[in-house]
Amino acid sequence: MISNATALICLSKINKLEILKKIYFIVIIPPAVKSEVLIKGKEGYSSIHNAIKSGWINVINPKKGVDLGLGAGENQAISLAIERKNSIILDDAFAIKAAKAFNIPIVRTTTVIFTVYRKKIITKAKALEMLNKLIDAGYFISTKDYAVLMSKLK
Repeated sequence: MISNATALICLSKINKLEILKKIYFIVIIPPAVKSEVLIKGKEGYSSIHNAIKSGWINVINPKKGVDLGLGAGENQAISLAIERKNSIILDDAFAIKAAKAFNIPIVRTTTVIFTVYRKKIITKAKALEMLNKLIDAGYFISTKDYAVLMSKLK
């Protein structure tokens, strides 16, 4: 699984970064994403740093970079997903459209929460709590999308 910065930042802010390891075992990020998420003093720094140090988050440079008019991290993450024919965790609407144009399977941060719930790693109550904590930590979910997510938990 390839990841952009948003999932790493948001999940580390709510102390749940390790759920990525539980379902994907290894997460790959490009150097530009590492630069975005590893800023000393920034919330989540130590959990992301430790995950990279322990080896379940790998930093890999794409061989070829595609310039999709996105941020450096998104461009590199999509480039890696194209090269490795792998899925990607993305939350930005423009990045999702770009990745879909290359037929890359997309996973959102909220999808990660539902995946650990479906695999019975967490309870329904814990999934709801994580979803609400994500929102409290700054993750945007429209009212309409939130209602859809809530219906999936019932």
